[in-house]
Formats: sequence, structure tokens, C-alpha cells
Amino acid sequence: MLWELYQQSQIWDASETAARAESKSQNVHFEIARLEDKIESLALTCQALWEVARDHSGLSDEQLLAKVSEIDLRDGVADGKMGSGTDSCGKCGRTLSKRRMSCMYCGEQRVKQHPFQP
Repeated sequence: MLWELYQQSQIWDASETAARAESKSQNVHFEIARLEDKIESLALTCQALWEVARDHSGLSDEQLLAKVSEIDLRDGVADGKMGSGTDSCGKCGRTLSKRRMSCMYCGEQRVKQHPFQP
């Protein structure tokens, strides 16, 4: 009898855990869909901006691709990203947290390298 109560308790706990996992999975699915929509919108806007700039400036697609490659390589890695993901403090040299606007070790303010840096 005691064993059956223990087993029922374990089944109940497992069922609750599965329900929470399913709920989290649905939330993640919706968040992914939202981010995909945002990426598509940003890609559309970038394409429109490029075409307007190209049509009014005489620049070529090859020049754009060359500039993209140049910017990609600024961090020393051709990975299709603007930065390596880690920045170092200009004062003490330690790795900066992406969540802070200043160095947590010496207090030096983070300096943006470009206008699109978060």
C-alpha cells in the first residue's frame, strides 16, 4: 500500500514535470516564430535600403559585398558576424560583460566601436 502511494506520487510529479516542459516548449516555439518574423522584416528593410542607396549612388552589389567582407574581418574572423562577441576593457584589459555599460573591475565606461554595437 505504501509502495503504491509512493509510485502514484512519482507518476504525479513526472506528469507535472512533463506538462511544464510542454508549456516551456510552446513558449520557445512562439518566441522562435516571433524572432524569425523580425529577422525577415529586418532583411526586407536592409534590402530596400541597399537598393535605394545603390540606385541613387552608383554603387554596385560587388562593392557592398566587399564592404560586408571587410566589416566581417575587422574582428579577425570571417564568420558572418560583426564582432567576436567579447570585448576587452580599454583600461584594465579584462573581458567586458555584454550586460554592463562599464567594466565591472575598474569602472571604465564601454566605448562603442560603431553605431550598431549593442
